[in-house]
Amino acid sequence: MAEGTGTGTGTETPAVSTATTTPITAEQLAAVKPVLQQQMLVDKATASQAAAKLDQAADSGKLTLDVDAADALIKAVGAARDEVMDLWKRTSDQLAKPLQLGDNPVAHAISARFADLAVGEESGAAKALLDLSRVLDDISNALSKNRDTIRDAEEQAEQGFKNAGGSL
Repeated sequence: MAEGTGTGTGTETPAVSTATTTPITAEQLAAVKPVLQQQMLVDKATASQAAAKLDQAADSGKLTLDVDAADALIKAVGAARDEVMDLWKRTSDQLAKPLQLGDNPVAHAISARFADLAVGEESGAAKALLDLSRVLDDISNALSKNRDTIRDAEEQAEQGFKNAGGSL
């Protein structure tokens, strides 16, 4: 057996990584930033449109779920929203910390650009997480509205049936 493969009795020498990282230049960062910002805006717009369509379908009665399915879906969307908010809470402080690249103008410029990408007010990663959380809230609200409408209709139908002399 070859040493360092990690597939034996545990007495082999572990493999050592010799990977190195290459620092990114301010020019490279400046070139990639608009692409990242545009992609975040496209993703946010797509999610917002999907939430709006779901809301319209719920309002128009085109979205129909039974109450149990709606509850399960609402729970899943809520869990996803909670995970997004947990990620935002865990990473926001870390993302806002300046990079430790050195004490020179280039290092400060790169650090500032990364901070803008991470927590920028218009298009930072932290804002994208908050936006996603809001979209998930909208979806949850639309599903809740639909579930409540279905529940009310079922209760009215049941009451009407009982009033007509039927039994369930």
